[in-house]
Amino acid sequence: MSKTNVQIVQEYIEEVLNHKHFERVFDYCTEDCVFHAPPYVGLGLNFDDRSGDKVVLIDIAPNSPAAGNLQAGDELVRVTDGAQTWETFKDLKSGLWGQGVMGTPVTFTVNRDGKLMDIPLKRGRVDGFDLVLSTYIDMWRDGTLKYWPDLNVEIKLIFGEGDQVACYSIDSGTNQEYHRSAVWSEISIYRMKDGKIIESWGMEDSFSQMKQLGYQIHEPVMEHAP
Repeated sequence: MSKTNVQIVQEYIEEVLNHKHFERVFDYCTEDCVFHAPPYVGLGLNFDDRSGDKVVLIDIAPNSPAAGNLQAGDELVRVTDGAQTWETFKDLKSGLWGQGVMGTPVTFTVNRDGKLMDIPLKRGRVDGFDLVLSTYIDMWRDGTLKYWPDLNVEIKLIFGEGDQVACYSIDSGTNQEYHRSAVWSEISIYRMKDGKIIESWGMEDSFSQMKQLGYQIHEPVMEHAP
């Protein structure tokens, strides 16, 4: 008897996410499986920091503020938005310079082919960020094993209809960089074809996770309406 789509997703979560058997990911997903990141206000770029001393851009979202300005291969040297400057490897890899208020300015200093360049941008709407699994799997695996080696995804609700499966879970683990534990919620929708995941949409409560790790947020100054 063949497995249902719900059973396939359950097994994928248990084997790949909970038991960290990333070598089995393509037993459950196609190589061109697309993970759709949610829309946000920011710049629309993705980077690789696995070298341990450089932050290098690897992907730019189309129709984003970064598109046509920054490019894959640029090494971040400095980012400043007038209120704060990020220029150490630790600061740059945090990515906290990315998201912010619509229209606020950000200036990037990048090393492009050995030449330093200052590139001014403004934060804007980024309509999602599509990640193809075959190009993303190494970063995903390495990041999980390095920072969340005990990550556990506890399924609380899962159901399927047609070619789609929806799953609500509670995630937990201990971050190895900050040595703090966190518990946060996540919801994902998977689209299936021929017994494999071909697309996924997900949303995590990253705000709650970051607060538990010690990140702080301050109330903004109230602005009067014109």
